[in-house]
Amino acid sequence: MIRIYYLLIILTNLSIASCQAQIPENPLVSKVHVQLDSLLINPEIETVTFGLIANGEISKIHKGLLLNGKSPTDETLYEIASITKTFTGTLLAQAIVERKVKIDDDVRKYLTDSLPGLQYDGHPITFRNLVTHQSGLPNMLPNVDGLFDNPDWDKLPYEINRLQKDFSKEQFFQALVSIKLDTMPGHKFSYSNVGANLLGYLLEAIFEKSYEEILKEKILIPLGMNNTFLGISDEVKNNLAIGQNSYKSEMPFRVIKEMSAEGGIISNVDDMMKYLKFHLDHGSDVISMSHQEMWDGKYGDFEAGLFWQIFKNGGKPVKIFQNGGAFGTSSWITLIPEQGMGLFIVTNVSGPTIHQKLNETVDKILDELANEVNR
Repeated sequence: MIRIYYLLIILTNLSIASCQAQIPENPLVSKVHVQLDSLLINPEIETVTFGLIANGEISKIHKGLLLNGKSPTDETLYEIASITKTFTGTLLAQAIVERKVKIDDDVRKYLTDSLPGLQYDGHPITFRNLVTHQSGLPNMLPNVDGLFDNPDWDKLPYEINRLQKDFSKEQFFQALVSIKLDTMPGHKFSYSNVGANLLGYLLEAIFEKSYEEILKEKILIPLGMNNTFLGISDEVKNNLAIGQNSYKSEMPFRVIKEMSAEGGIISNVDDMMKYLKFHLDHGSDVISMSHQEMWDGKYGDFEAGLFWQIFKNGGKPVKIFQNGGAFGTSSWITLIPEQGMGLFIVTNVSGPTIHQKLNETVDKILDELANEVNR
């Protein structure tokens, strides 16, 4: 009788183990793994962290090894670079919803400095111009002619850091005094980190707080983004992924300067999932304003939100996205509000072709997920 009892226990355990082995992996996540593995076939990409919101569920995936020889985790911090601009745009949306400003206001209305250069032939730079990169302001300050012409990718980050180290508000506005626009604002696209940082200073004037305080009060604290920071302190460096360029040269982190509204945020996949969920809530007036189309059809299927890029993908759902490129990190964030879907992907390498490869991977994943959802 005892032998029969133990035999039943063994058979039951084998049956349970067999059932567990046959439980299929989430087909959505399985398809993501395939595409991420394909991305890692590229020799310059050795690590990837990925987060997905689909069907109300969050999935996170880490692959490869960082330069410290360890695998990335949910706690690994990355420089998200220009994805920071979407936070800045969201803060402007908050100011608009609170009726502190209007999108087509002359930005000089909120500045104490006399800056006659922030207009062309009587047409002023507006908030709309800043968030759509149509202000006519230069890419960066200090503005050095030829800096980005045929650059040495091993040396350029160090030269940019040298120029921007401790760049102060006073220096920023002194540089703006000498700027003269060469075309009417709103008529030409020209990517401008200066425009984003000017918006950061404008937000400080509007809310009467520092950019970092506004960021925490309006976004980070309400969303519980406890592992998202503006700038790199000694306390967070241990969890921060060290980056490299396509030639495997280790790259520096960006230096500290007084305003980093254009690209100074570091975060991890856990917090970026909270941010994705926040931006998928189109019942929010702030989010609706953030994603409002600013170009009014000027560029066909391509539109611009408040530092978001928008693609009206034919008969497919609208895609809202942004990318970020630090000296040694590349990232991509995409929202498909109609499907309640969002994803974030980041790798610790930067280079001329990395964002294209991330974009291709993201599009393939979205196609796979759409096919799975439609079955």
